[in-house]
Amino acid sequence: MPVQWNLKQWLAIHRQIYRPSELQSLLEEKTGVQLSLQAISSLLNNEPNALRLSTVQALCNALDCTLNDFCQVLPDQLVTEGPAFGEVEFHHLYSSDSARPERAAIDAGSALVKPSVDGAIRAMVLGILKEQGLLPLKQDAVFVRPSTISVLLPSWLWSIAPDLMRGLAEEVTQNSYNIALYSNCDESAESDDTSAIDRLLATPLSAGLIAVFPGRLTARLTQLSRQGFPVVVIDDQEVQVVPWVGVDNTTGAYMAVRHLLQLGHQRIAHIQGPTSYLVSHARYQGYCRALLEAGLQPDPELVLEGDFMPPSGRACAHKFFELPSEKRPTAIFAASDQMAYGVLTAAEERGLSVPADLALVGFDDDYPSAYTRPPLTTVRQPYFEMGKQSVALLFSLLGAPSSHASESAEREVKKKEGDPAGQVMHVQLQASLVVRESCGASYHSTIAPSS
Repeated sequence: MPVQWNLKQWLAIHRQIYRPSELQSLLEEKTGVQLSLQAISSLLNNEPNALRLSTVQALCNALDCTLNDFCQVLPDQLVTEGPAFGEVEFHHLYSSDSARPERAAIDAGSALVKPSVDGAIRAMVLGILKEQGLLPLKQDAVFVRPSTISVLLPSWLWSIAPDLMRGLAEEVTQNSYNIALYSNCDESAESDDTSAIDRLLATPLSAGLIAVFPGRLTARLTQLSRQGFPVVVIDDQEVQVVPWVGVDNTTGAYMAVRHLLQLGHQRIAHIQGPTSYLVSHARYQGYCRALLEAGLQPDPELVLEGDFMPPSGRACAHKFFELPSEKRPTAIFAASDQMAYGVLTAAEERGLSVPADLALVGFDDDYPSAYTRPPLTTVRQPYFEMGKQSVALLFSLLGAPSSHASESAEREVKKKEGDPAGQVMHVQLQASLVVRESCGASYHSTIAPSS
């Protein structure tokens, strides 16, 4: 049923309601119906089908407004065999016979409604919400606890997904929750950034969200967090206002560059990640800190921006190799292992030997890094522990019991200033340097031969 949907605009203009939480409060006050923020967001953002229009019509009856205020059904779609929408009588669906399934569904959710609400309207609202799955399915339960943890993972991060998801799954399943995985495409400015979030918010059983490297979604996640929806971010935020888990990227980068300096390198180039990412700035700060500590000024010609992926590492490396010999770097610190793989390809194309002609260090310790030729020296991120800690932090927001992840991990916990409850806002884990052959240091493989 095609419609022209202006619910958000109508609420803002006529009721001064700008946030889902405000509509949530109004519905509870006026009708006694308690809906989750996910259900509210679904009503606000999704173009309604016939069933959703029935839900909104019922709520309109309870709020003393009409569907025509903010929803216009296109005339050429109104010809049906039955009565036109708005003329359908709902009361015959809910007879006083408690043996009928429809009536039983209403009884199951009736404790959610204030006694002062008119009985007929209460029955209509609860019945339609029940049909849409926005109220408990069990007839003997008043409330069904949301039991799913949603995880939003960018498509370009699949290389770290195994360790990260193992940590998430171990912590989640110990607490009788499920995991729903959403993939977000953040590779082009034209991509629909919010579609994955809209989908998970429309799921009534979603208890909270863990977002990995959200990038451009940071502002939306901050808004959700402020509206009361539990959100935890794993690394990278433009502004650190949402509870988050990450590693000490600055110290990790500092260790990598200091190691190269100790090996005698003076001209050390750096391939940054995208400057829109907080982690990129942190790793660049660590790079500069190590150079300045050694009495060296960072050379702008030796710093280029990549996108964390191999082609950008290869392109940046070729630009470094084209510099005059006296300016050409003898070592490169790449802000991701993926970009370091591109450097290895560029070096091979130029006939350069790593580490004899060029020392190389990456960041992340992706699984293939131990198997490249030569094996890649890198900064290891504890992805497994990051997954566990993110779930523990989310459970603290939900007030749910948790095994609280591994207490043996080196970490720094920062709490929200001025919060008397001491809510944890930031769990920072320690990175570690993994020395392999690509930097030119003494190296012995730790990979056991196959039997």
